[in-house]
Amino acid sequence: CLQDDITPYVFEPKPMAWNTFRDEIAPQLRVSNGDIRVVGSGRLGFSLKPYNNLARFTDKSDIDVVIVNPDAFDELWLSLLHAAYPRSPLTDKLGGWLRDRRNEVYTGWITPLNIQLDRKIVGEKATPVLDFRTRWFNVLKRASRHLPRRHEDVQARLYRTWRHAELYHLNSLAELRKSLTE
Repeated sequence: CLQDDITPYVFEPKPMAWNTFRDEIAPQLRVSNGDIRVVGSGRLGFSLKPYNNLARFTDKSDIDVVIVNPDAFDELWLSLLHAAYPRSPLTDKLGGWLRDRRNEVYTGWITPLNIQLDRKIVGEKATPVLDFRTRWFNVLKRASRHLPRRHEDVQARLYRTWRHAELYHLNSLAELRKSLTE
């Protein structure tokens, strides 16, 4: 589901809404429509989350979006490095969220909405990161209005490359397989 650009399950009742959804996201995040995919139950109609037993997609399911763009990834990563270079004592003040983001970056992805920079601690260097996070949040909220069904919870993860996204999802599929055989 990362390699093809077919209409995801959640958009099947109104296939043109898929294009509208991406048209809302792409220009605001400075990515192309081809950089955007829906994964998980919103893509297939059933969950691939381990121990979820292939649960069907419902109106209460979240929509998981993958955005793959090295320029956007590097922009956010370098802004984070500039604001909070991962060295003590700053990392101790910022807490575990920064350690978690380092683990994400190591595997080639980051979740912008999980960034918790405090401008009081970091100062003005936090501005580009917080601006990116705010833009990300606003874009996802606006895009969620274009779904054929009501879904307030649109989650999106930013990957550096398609290979990074593939490795993450292959690992998830291995975990799913293990959960189904236990």
